[in-house]
Amino acid sequence: MNLLDGLFYYPWLSLTENNSNSYLIGGELPAIIDVGHLRHVKRLFQSLENDGIPSAALAMVISTHLHPDHHEGVAAFSGLDAAVAFHREEERHLKAFGYQIYEAMRIPIPAVKPRCYLAEGILRLGRKEFEIYHTPGHSPGSISLYWKDKKVLFCGDVLFYEGVGRTDFYEGDSSLLKSSISRLSQLDVEYLLPGHGKVIQGREAVKENFRWIREEIFPLM
Repeated sequence: MNLLDGLFYYPWLSLTENNSNSYLIGGELPAIIDVGHLRHVKRLFQSLENDGIPSAALAMVISTHLHPDHHEGVAAFSGLDAAVAFHREEERHLKAFGYQIYEAMRIPIPAVKPRCYLAEGILRLGRKEFEIYHTPGHSPGSISLYWKDKKVLFCGDVLFYEGVGRTDFYEGDSSLLKSSISRLSQLDVEYLLPGHGKVIQGREAVKENFRWIREEIFPLM
């Protein structure tokens, strides 16, 4: 689904099986954010093909965090040239605690190594520029990406439409999550693109969602 010029949206719509939304940033250095579970990557690759972007053309595969429903599918890129990238703190967490989620689901941790780590600062993909924010709480190395030119925020599992990421996994932290959400709420956002659920479009709708989370969910955290 073409959401904006140079931005494609692949929502996960099943009500019976969990998986993440995926987002493709087009251009001279195409990048995909959160490829989801490995068993669903074939479907994702077909969607990319339908939009004229073969998986072999991807320059970067970004995981907002390393939970299986966002990251397991990077195993499909082991023979491709795309650079897998995520926050270094997520790698530490995966080795220390996060591997237990994979074990509980009886799936292997992807053997693909990161080509680079993403940290606070600027990420350039050709002529496109993104601000990387370290937004812990749901997981210690969660990141969000802000595309200022388009006023687009990719927020992973930090927040959703009238919802926030779970903090009951190992090293989840509700105080950190509230701080991360409060920080993101200061950005000028017209498209909020979460890891699950619907995209929120329109500046006022995005502001209202932040307000609702702050007033209705923060007191429960």
